Amino acid sequence: MKPYQDFILISDLDGTLANSEHKVSEKNKKAIVYFVEQGGHFSIATGRTQKNVVPYMTDLMINAPCILYNGGALFSWQEQRFLKTMQMKSNDVSDFLRCCILSFPKMCIEVFIEEQLYVVTDPVNIDEHMKREKQEFVYAQIDDILEQSWIKIILCDSHEHLLASRNLLTEFHLDNKTNQFFSAVTYLEIVGKQVSKGKMLGELLNMEAYRFKKVIAVGDFENDVEMLQRADCGVAPANAQEDVKKIADWVAVSNDDDVIHDIIYRIMPILF
Repeated sequence: MKPYQDFILISDLDGTLANSEHKVSEKNKKAIVYFVEQGGHFSIATGRTQKNVVPYMTDLMINAPCILYNGGALFSWQEQRFLKTMQMKSNDVSDFLRCCILSFPKMCIEVFIEEQLYVVTDPVNIDEHMKREKQEFVYAQIDDILEQSWIKIILCDSHEHLLASRNLLTEFHLDNKTNQFFSAVTYLEIVGKQVSKGKMLGELLNMEAYRFKKVIAVGDFENDVEMLQRADCGVAPANAQEDVKKIADWVAVSNDDDVIHDIIYRIMPILF
């Protein structure tokens, strides 16, 4: 019997598994290899898509389904296919988005479907993060993509404008139809009401292969909170938001100090 065969370690990517240089350290990679070789199941839970996680996957040993789109999808990396997706009703949010375009002229609005990213705002507002990572996208009008199956929306702007746009959701009666959270100071994400990393973790644990596994989850931001609470042990890196640290069972080293290595070699032997 291998020591970690009953465990799943699932990690947020940006600000957690990846360091501030947007890289996964060799120390973290080697620790994951050790964990998997000892029977463990390793996965990631991220707001990213199956396409824009690719730069992080080199030599990364993933042997369990990944949570993508901040809980909007469960994706098999080995098979390169979606196991489950959770869509929202595009018509519910279209008027809200049109209002945001008029009210916040510098906002970038991104709409995600399974195989495509659309930007529905002025090209001059394009998100710098998208340009830096050379993400593939298509410009579109909202009306042109209403018949598509939307998985999530990202609003990118100043934190002040995002707080104001979040308040607008109530005016459009969307607080009971959507789930919203910050995934960074300048990113407000909108998904379906029953969508989150935590809820999709529950879907993963309903699969026969993972039903009785113990879960260690690690994340640094508001969008990780429900996942950390759902896990048997929720871990926050030292660089996490203070509110995330408060709900975590354990605070580890920062993402720049190899947090996954710290969990596998220091925290897990103490806890289990």
